[in-house]
Amino acid sequence: MGMDEKVDEVLKQYELDIKTRRRVRGSVVIESGDKFYVVKPYLKDEARVLFEESVKEKLLENGYGFVDIALKNNSDKYISEDPCGGKWVIRRWFQAQDCDVKDERQVCVAAAHLADLHKFMRLESGSTVKFNTSKIDIVSLFEKHNNEMKRVNSYIKAKKQKNRMEISILNSFKEFYDQGAAALQYIKKCGIDRLCERTISENRIIHGSYNYHNLSFAGENIITSNFEKAAVGLQVTDLYDWLRKTMEKNGWNSEMGIAIVKEYMKGREIESGEIEVLYALLLYPEKYWKLVNFYYNGKKTWISEKNYEKLEKIRKQESDRQKFIAKIKDLIV
Repeated sequence: MGMDEKVDEVLKQYELDIKTRRRVRGSVVIESGDKFYVVKPYLKDEARVLFEESVKEKLLENGYGFVDIALKNNSDKYISEDPCGGKWVIRRWFQAQDCDVKDERQVCVAAAHLADLHKFMRLESGSTVKFNTSKIDIVSLFEKHNNEMKRVNSYIKAKKQKNRMEISILNSFKEFYDQGAAALQYIKKCGIDRLCERTISENRIIHGSYNYHNLSFAGENIITSNFEKAAVGLQVTDLYDWLRKTMEKNGWNSEMGIAIVKEYMKGREIESGEIEVLYALLLYPEKYWKLVNFYYNGKKTWISEKNYEKLEKIRKQESDRQKFIAKIKDLIV
């Protein structure tokens, strides 16, 4: 059974007056009445989707109507099955423009928007939905990643013949590994345990994937979508995700980065320990670790030219990245 036939069977489970439909990146967008919806495969269970929708309902209660809220089918369930057993969810969809990460106004507006979301993304302890708690253990994560970088370095050093990707990794290893070690030592001393305790006790929710792929603009309205990674977690990690990916696209422009952080801080008061955690996350060479780890776990007989170019770009941007990180450290009182 093809995708169109599966979608047909799924749509029969809803009371929708469908005017138009079209495929969009592995899903189908439909128009019903004056609204649009997207029909997408869903790989998780009902408990998970209930959690996601409870987060969105909290936002709706506080006046945020531009989230991809899911529809319930005729059986009062969020998940619908096709005849082959595949799971599907139908969510609101909006006609909007993707966030332009080169536009400083848009990225700052998105940071202010994130601050507003964080103020309301907290669920009551008596909630009937099953909570999904993100593992808040940055110390262990940094330790794991540092060990992985060391293992790759040892592996490459032991090779008799080395390609240019491997030579680039060897030549840059000490610089980036030292950053990872420094970030690990800093995060251990910055009071993260108290911040984690408050986060869990108050059920503070993170979006989990707050980036330009999941943000779009419809006039002055910001649409936030794809809450699949939402969980109880340190909300400053959402700000970190937004910052890192935006800054990478803008050559670590310090002025833009500080403007993003200040816009966030205008909307939500930063608590004790949060800037310190943000600094440690930025100090950690995450993009370098990702590329090194990807190399190690991939085919060694074929080196991706694209990944080699990414590695060289990281090295060239490092001076500007360090200038920005130093400005973040200046914000710590």
